Amino acid sequence: MISRKLLAAMLAGVLVPAAANAATTVSAIKPDSVAEALKNLGYTAELAKDANGDPLINTEIGGWQAALLFYECNEKTHDGCQSLQFVANFTPEKKFTAEDAVRFNRNTRFASVSLGKEESVMMTWDVVTGKGIDFEVFSNAVDMFRSAMDTLGTEVFK
Repeated sequence: MISRKLLAAMLAGVLVPAAANAATTVSAIKPDSVAEALKNLGYTAELAKDANGDPLINTEIGGWQAALLFYECNEKTHDGCQSLQFVANFTPEKKFTAEDAVRFNRNTRFASVSLGKEESVMMTWDVVTGKGIDFEVFSNAVDMFRSAMDTLGTEVFK
C-alpha cells in the first residue's frame, strides 16, 4: 500500500510540471513574457517603446543585433498586441542583390528579406502569438530566426 506522503509526493511531481508549463506561455499581449522568454533562452532583452509608443524589445540573438516589434496593438493604449516581428538589419560587406534576396526568401521559410537604402539588407520574421504560445514553440521560432540570421550573415559578410 502507498503511504500518503509518497502519494502526495507523486502527485506533486505530476502537477508541478503542468503548472510550470502554464507559466511559460509567451504572448505579445504581455511584453514582459516575451522579454523573460528571451532571457530564459540565454539572450539579452531590453524592453522599450517604439516611436508610436508600442512595446519594442532590443536583443542580441546568437551574436546578431535584432529587435522584436509588437503589432496589432491598441492604438490608444499600446497594449493588447497580438503578434511579434523579429527584425535584423545588415550592412553588407559583399554585394547582395535583389536576385539574392529572392533566392533567400524562396529557400528560407518564414523569413522575408528586403533591400533598403544604401544597400542595407533587412530580414523580418513574423510570429502570431494571440493570447499565448507555448515556450517551446517560441523557442523554436527564435532558433529558426537565429539560423536564418546565420545564413544571411554568411551571404553578406566576408
